[in-house]
Formats: sequence, C-alpha cells, structure tokens
Amino acid sequence: MFSGFLALFGLSSKQAVGQTPSDARSSGDMMGGMMGSNMSNMDMQGMMSHSNMMGPMRLGMELFERHTEITRATDYLSNGIIDTTVSSNPETAKAIQAHVIEMYARLADNRPFPYPMSNSVPTMFAKSTKYKRSYELLPTGIQVTETSDDPEMVKVIYAHARELDRFVKEGMPAMMRGMMSKAG
Repeated sequence: MFSGFLALFGLSSKQAVGQTPSDARSSGDMMGGMMGSNMSNMDMQGMMSHSNMMGPMRLGMELFERHTEITRATDYLSNGIIDTTVSSNPETAKAIQAHVIEMYARLADNRPFPYPMSNSVPTMFAKSTKYKRSYELLPTGIQVTETSDDPEMVKVIYAHARELDRFVKEGMPAMMRGMMSKAG
C-alpha cells in the first residue's frame, strides 16, 4: 500500500533512523530505491508531488487542514515518548506517514527548513544527534518512538509531542499561535 513511498527512501515498514548525516542515504540511493520498486506510474506521480514538489510545509499544511480526521496518543517515558498518530481516512493516514518519513529523512540528512509554527522543531534539527528516532508504519498511520539520554533533549521531545497534540486538536489556530509566539 505505502511501500512505494518507502522505497523512495529505501526504507522498510519498520525503520530506525540514523543519527548522523553520514548514515543518511544519498539522493542517488533514494532514486534507485524508488525506481527499483514495483510502483505504478500513478503511485510514482503521487509520491513525487508529495515528496519533491510539495515540500515539508505543503504536506504539513495538508495535515492542518485534515486535523479533525487525526487521532494521537502519546505515552510519556522517562527518556522520551511513544507516539501513535492515526486516521480512519486512508489518504490522511498516508499523509501522516509521508510527513514523518520526510521529516526523519531531513533530520538524517541535516536539511533543516523554516518551520515557523513550532518552537521545538529548530532544536530537534540543531540537536538531531542527541536523540534516537524510530517509527513503525501502521495500517492507519504511524507509531513513533523518540528517546534521549540527555534530560534537556527529553524536554524538547516532550514539547514537540505537546505541540503536535495542539495542532491535531485545534488545527490552524494552534499553528497561528505558534507562529505568533516565535515572532514575539
């Protein structure tokens, strides 16, 4: 179902994400993984629009628009979180998966981007080697585990989970508040 998108990044349905840019896959490896999969032309066009053409902001905005279709549950651990984000709408579930996979690939490649609605994302990119990330695809979404031995990084992980909870609960108003708090 979603294996074509995973093949773009050369990933399986359960993937631990590397901690340093040297562990990241090159764009040539990504394209080889995509081209080596058995995707239809329609699947490839859909993936290209989400992963390359739309960019992280566009996909994030799509999730804001669909926030009422998303459910999140976060288990707070002493060293991080286990977060499950799902939707009964298959297209929304795919968008959730695509967003997490794209963000983790950007973290592994050290490719930050302006994310004005979040106070935690810039720190997560700046200190990406200070925490471990893994995910497991679910039929209706994704389960993410983020942990750290650094107590300050654990606080950032918690803060990000709370931000995402607000984004899902409130949608655009929570995003706008995040942007205003960064501006002020």
